[in-house]
Amino acid sequence: MPVGRIAGGIFFVMFFMFISSGACFANATVNGLSGTMLVPGLEVLPPSGARAAIHMIGESEFSEATFKGVFAFSDDSEVAIIKRFTIKGKNDQTDPIFAAKYKVRANMAVAAILDPNDGYQDSVMLLSGMPGNRVVLGVGTNIAMNENERKASFGRYSEDGAEVDPIFFVMGASLNIDSDTKLTIDYAGNDFVLGMRHAFDERLSLDFGVYTPNRIYDKTRYIVGANFGF
Repeated sequence: MPVGRIAGGIFFVMFFMFISSGACFANATVNGLSGTMLVPGLEVLPPSGARAAIHMIGESEFSEATFKGVFAFSDDSEVAIIKRFTIKGKNDQTDPIFAAKYKVRANMAVAAILDPNDGYQDSVMLLSGMPGNRVVLGVGTNIAMNENERKASFGRYSEDGAEVDPIFFVMGASLNIDSDTKLTIDYAGNDFVLGMRHAFDERLSLDFGVYTPNRIYDKTRYIVGANFGF
């Protein structure tokens, strides 16, 4: 299905959802853990809370997707399990990715992503900013266990096929459009995404975003997703 038609449908639905009221709740990122669209935030889910989410990414058609579950087992920590899969093209079988976040204090958190798939490095980062995920800035490092690991969930690539930089910077921000809808801005080293997130209630929210062209993808990509609370 063409992305343009899906995007139009998303905005049409959001137009009518603007008249509803309620609170926005923590949602999962594309890479797992709660935050904006790409970058983990400073907050964690409520204790014993859980969130499932799916995001699909592509140009004129969706070509890849991620499914994840996020679980909070204390006031200050949460874990996530993420599965990447292809929708169109080469059918790559991937192992689950694991992530964790610990809230050190109101304006600081640490996060890690452990990726056991061939060719992927693990990532750890320190996050700081304004509570509520209004602005989150972070610095991190990608850790390679062998020379064949050249990719990572975060970080900058100098060109297609190049190894990801060992040190990376991230930025996430959200702006309340109304009580249920947020504009999100994310920079994750190589990816820049401008997005919109709308919450029906604590059980369901929708995501829509635009990836700008970068060193790996020279065309605009789109992202559509949904978060489900438990």
